Amino acid sequence: MDKVLVIQTAFIGDAILGTALLERLHQDYPNAKIDYLVRNGNQSLFTEHPYINEVLVWNKQDAKYAELWQMLREVRNRKYDAVFNIQRYTASGFLTAFSGAKKTIGYK
Repeated sequence: MDKVLVIQTAFIGDAILGTALLERLHQDYPNAKIDYLVRNGNQSLFTEHPYINEVLVWNKQDAKYAELWQMLREVRNRKYDAVFNIQRYTASGFLTAFSGAKKTIGYK
């Protein structure tokens, strides 16, 4: 895998817990570029994270569904090899299902 997206747009505690997956992915795929999708407000915690290539931010508070469509376009344009959805929200499942990634992992 060359390009990976991990989606965790819940609150700050869940986003921090998600970093364990980032570490494991880095161990298993040290050359992969790993992006982390978080909710607006959480991004500053991860800007200098050693295993994150880029932090993507979804503004869920303002125009949630318009922002969702914009984020879906962004995710699809990046052509990820794998998307890991580590929460059980319908919107994050939507992003995962329609990401265009070769491999998707998450909740049914």
